[in-house]
Amino acid sequence: MATPQEIQAGITLYKPEKCDPGYILYNSRNLEVANLIDREGNLIHSWTHPQGFSWHYAELLPNGHLAAIVKETEGVDPGMVVELDGQSNLLRQFDVPAHHDFDFLENGNVVILCREYVDNRDVYVPQEGDPAPNTKSDYYLEIALDGSVVWEWHADEHALELAKLVDVAFPRTVRDWAHTNTVEILRDNPVGRVDPRFKPGNVIFSMRHVDTIGVIDKESGKIVWAWGPGTIEKQHQPTMLENGHLLIYDNGSETGRTRVIELDPLTMSIVWEYAADPPESFFSFARGSNQRLPNGNTLIADSDNGRLFEVTYDGEIVWEFLNPDQTGGRPQPLYRTLRYDPKFVKQFTSWQERTPEMAFSIDTRLSELIADEKAREVLRKHFSEWSGDPQVQSVTSYTLRQIASYYPESGITQNRLEAVDAALKALE
Repeated sequence: MATPQEIQAGITLYKPEKCDPGYILYNSRNLEVANLIDREGNLIHSWTHPQGFSWHYAELLPNGHLAAIVKETEGVDPGMVVELDGQSNLLRQFDVPAHHDFDFLENGNVVILCREYVDNRDVYVPQEGDPAPNTKSDYYLEIALDGSVVWEWHADEHALELAKLVDVAFPRTVRDWAHTNTVEILRDNPVGRVDPRFKPGNVIFSMRHVDTIGVIDKESGKIVWAWGPGTIEKQHQPTMLENGHLLIYDNGSETGRTRVIELDPLTMSIVWEYAADPPESFFSFARGSNQRLPNGNTLIADSDNGRLFEVTYDGEIVWEFLNPDQTGGRPQPLYRTLRYDPKFVKQFTSWQERTPEMAFSIDTRLSELIADEKAREVLRKHFSEWSGDPQVQSVTSYTLRQIASYYPESGITQNRLEAVDAALKALE
């Protein structure tokens, strides 16, 4: 196992002349922090809202707020979605059994992918020892600004519709029969202008455990298009591109290789594919994301391995980043990553206000947690450069993790971060 000094982290490859200039948002699977970095790996800003459970996924909204999912875990965590401002103040909290994904709409509503437990023997036949209700299923909720539910859709009620469109047999033998991992509300697109199945307002879904992506007609609730079994395996994040094609993260969980494909949904033909050479060198059994960038490149999350990379249309890797958050000598997993335009990021200057006095008080307050003077100097240097970003909790926690990696003599270990968070919270 690698020692902390040997752990490779941050930027490992960067070809700026071929690379998109945007900023990258990511969050580690085991933490309650989202980090925004530039293409050189510099930390631009962090958000956090500690509540006891790690964030599954986070994204920036058009107004500069950050939304994050605390994933529902059966018998452990009920789940929620939080919306935070630039200083990580809580603006809205949706106490629903959320998991994997959400879509904030232009009218202020939010559609959230949720978990539920039902008894539906057409979908799943109970096994001995199963809890009751026995079927683990998914549903979508659309919540308005006033908190009211204005639309909902329950996957198990439409399972037999799915079987008419793709080769999926029911009842299933897996309790978590669908394991839905995507919700994307279609906006105006070229395919929707010629085929009403893809009209604005309809819903893209991805059901991992039946190797299927599809589209729901939001008005009728019916599944109107589906594809996947026999071609993709345990996929994630189908997303519509500007040309009307679908970009899909094909995990390849059975074949042991992951790829990203671009599908023409009308002809159901694959028109582009990225696969590594050799194919098994890129493999994420679970999780994953893909985003087509303005320059035509594609941003990909090798999620299980805590790796982000950008490839050209011809398949050349031009940027690579390894998660600096480490567990057991390996980068922590990531679920998704997103690129943001520099103009979008720079308009939110309040993220980078300067408060050196606050930084000094934090350094003083935390000094008893940091045994080594050299480590404290690194921390001070960080704050002299950042001058105490308003989101001091996450920036400091991030810094301490870096210190722990490079200076093990500092005495900072993962199990001491709770004490750090408590000390920081006392400063609020």
